Amino acid sequence: MIKIMIVDDEFVIRQGIITSIEWESMGMTIVGEAANGKEAYEKALSLEPHIIVTDVKMPIMDGLELTRLVREAMPKVRIIIISGYDEFQYAREALRMGVSEYLLKPIGADELVKLMLKQCNEIIKECKETDRETKIKSIFNENFYFMQERFVNNLVRGENSDWELILEKSRELNLDLCGKDYQAVIIDIDDYLLITEQMSSARKKAIKNNVKTIADRIIYPSTGSLFFLSENGYLFSIINVKDSNRYDLNNLYREIQYEVRKSHGITVTMGLSSIHKHICGIPQAFSEAVQTISNKAFKGKNQIISINDVNRAQASAPVIYPASEEKEIMDCIRTLDSEKLNSVLDRMYVKLAGSEADYKDIKNICLRLITIAEIQLEELGVDYGNQNKKQLDRYVEIEKYETVEDIKEWNKGIFHTIINAIQSSKNDKFKGIVKVAMQYSHEHYYEDIGVEHIAAITYVTPNYFSRVFKKEMGRSYTEWLNTVRLDKSKVLLKDLKLKVYEVAEEVGYNDYKIFTHNFKKYVGCTPKEYRESIIKST
Repeated sequence: MIKIMIVDDEFVIRQGIITSIEWESMGMTIVGEAANGKEAYEKALSLEPHIIVTDVKMPIMDGLELTRLVREAMPKVRIIIISGYDEFQYAREALRMGVSEYLLKPIGADELVKLMLKQCNEIIKECKETDRETKIKSIFNENFYFMQERFVNNLVRGENSDWELILEKSRELNLDLCGKDYQAVIIDIDDYLLITEQMSSARKKAIKNNVKTIADRIIYPSTGSLFFLSENGYLFSIINVKDSNRYDLNNLYREIQYEVRKSHGITVTMGLSSIHKHICGIPQAFSEAVQTISNKAFKGKNQIISINDVNRAQASAPVIYPASEEKEIMDCIRTLDSEKLNSVLDRMYVKLAGSEADYKDIKNICLRLITIAEIQLEELGVDYGNQNKKQLDRYVEIEKYETVEDIKEWNKGIFHTIINAIQSSKNDKFKGIVKVAMQYSHEHYYEDIGVEHIAAITYVTPNYFSRVFKKEMGRSYTEWLNTVRLDKSKVLLKDLKLKVYEVAEEVGYNDYKIFTHNFKKYVGCTPKEYRESIIKST
């Protein structure tokens, strides 16, 4: 809807213009009216009309002064002057100020409608053109960044060796590659996969954009360099190293780390190449930065790692599989020795970290150890859920961990889970053996049974059965069986028709002396004394 303001010091004329034309039906609306230029100007600043229809001669402020002020504050507003003064100087001054139309009173409604429709059409056309230009500019700006990013990625891959052409193209893309020396810098967001595993793609992208914004803001003023996203997901930049900033760069890198942590609560590790003297060294610089950032696995997170910190001779050395530690780990798992397991893993991972071998090899060693441990579960008959799925998940999960220390702690957690599964399984098995033994004993307590007999029934060795029973019940099987028999004997002693030796035989004691000895030991008196106490109490 096109917004119109009517300005005239005569109320009747204002009302005539407002009420004599059906403005709404033509896509226009009257948003305000004023009796002089000063009032009109103040209202126009808040109402923002598209068209102001004004008289020339008015008290306080005339139409020409209103036009001048509006032109300065709101240059796109169209102004139509309607005047009863047929004098050339008014028209000339109005046209000089850029008035859209200058009409003389009286003017008919038809003529005014025709003129206003013309102005509306021009406004709508201008708005469409402005919207189109804005969209084009927005699309260009978006594509321009991707053009810059693609160009820089091609540059670090060394796909074009015509350095003069590269410099020319960089100027076209508004990229500063003026040198004089060059350093490649990679920013890697610590624990990125762990932080973002539950996030949408848009939120993940926003995190990297936030880090890029901070890095650009800090690094650009002194270097003219910007950060881009590499094909392997790193944020990277080719830094122009100049005499003016050469000794400030490390401070700038630390400032990036500080601001990222302060603003977003995350840390970043930065990998730096050596400084190269010519633009043709940029691909090599980027390769060094990639190699450097890969040493985060050994150097740790929230670090600034220079190529000088990397032992390049060791970096390519093959890792020796820790066979002796594997045997110790499996022994710890079999014996459920969690404390020793931690010690062995600490020692093994210190050795692996010191080797600075390929991090992929270290992860493969970790996965192999886990697989061997899980095979032991199968051999022990321990139910470990869907083991195949767990193994597949591990190959995905391990990629979330970025340092040897992270891998070690993750590895410990899995091994302790395995130990707990074995312990739980053994507990269930123990309970099963003990339950069978107790049930059988309650049914056959009067027979000549002992540890060897019960062990045979439960299909384990006597020694194993004795250990299991004592661990579960807190006393030996023989001691427990004695209490069962003696409890039964106390019931039988109430039957006065039975002799004491007959009671002993009924509960499984063929030797009367042993029965008496055990009864006194567990009950505190002899069977005869116990019976007499029963008689006295009745």
